[in-house]
Amino acid sequence: MDRIFLDVGPMELTLSEILMLVEKFQGENPGMEIFFDGDKQAIMGRPSAVQRALER
Repeated sequence: MDRIFLDVGPMELTLSEILMLVEKFQGENPGMEIFFDGDKQAIMGRPSAVQRALER
């Protein structure tokens, strides 16, 4: 299940700022894949493939 960490649509952030936030969320959530979803204009996360395999 994907989780929205930050909706950046209404914000005026540069790409560099978005990437810095992605790195920040990656450091805070090591068991998740954190990425920017351009369609949703949000920084999203989902359990990593390794984490999903361990939960099976």
